Amino acid sequence: MVLAVLGLVASIAFAAVRAREGRVNAADVLYPGDTPALTEVTVPSTADPTTGAIPVSAAGVGERGDGATVDVYLDPMCPWCGVLERTNGEDLAELVAQDGVTVVYHPVAILDDVSQGGVYSTRAVNALGVVADRAPEAFPAFLTALFAEGTQPKEGTTGLDDDALASLAGDVGVPDDVVETLTARTDSGRTFAGWAAATAPLIPPNSSGRAVTPTVLIDGQRWEGDFTVPGTLRAAIESAHR
Repeated sequence: MVLAVLGLVASIAFAAVRAREGRVNAADVLYPGDTPALTEVTVPSTADPTTGAIPVSAAGVGERGDGATVDVYLDPMCPWCGVLERTNGEDLAELVAQDGVTVVYHPVAILDDVSQGGVYSTRAVNALGVVADRAPEAFPAFLTALFAEGTQPKEGTTGLDDDALASLAGDVGVPDDVVETLTARTDSGRTFAGWAAATAPLIPPNSSGRAVTPTVLIDGQRWEGDFTVPGTLRAAIESAHR
């Protein structure tokens, strides 16, 4: 009986240690204090300084084309953002490459509080910022990988841990020396934690006055179509691009 109790106590203690090891220290990740303005934080070198967004065109990441502009606001934890990307990501990539459309990605972190202390949205947005800044050619593939079926974490979980984010980045071609900086931090949280904090309030509100993800704009106008139906978003973009 005594041995059984001791074994149970040891198991509980071991589980507690493992839980502490896996826990993210939010203070080391998040931008401290009030929500900053974009002008007060470090943004990726490929980001538009006025919006903080990452444009992707046939000219490359950080460059705008001459055709239609599609703004996409996504939170890495948002399940419907995953549906949007998985349903339309390939179409968007083809339009960028073939038709000169610019897709402007706005990675935002509004769901940290539903990732069980894992502050996953900010960690993933920061990782996207590092890749956009230091390995921009891999940014589209990394974004797609974050939302892939079976990879995007479910809402309400802690999300992918830092090792998983690093592995995912390496798998899509992010150089090792860049992968090593995904968790680098400053006195203001991780490298692009301030960027993640500053961009969230820039989501254009919907008709109910709420800022939600996903949000899609085509040439500055909110698109209210059904992004869950393959080809619907593409058709709307092509119509605007004529």
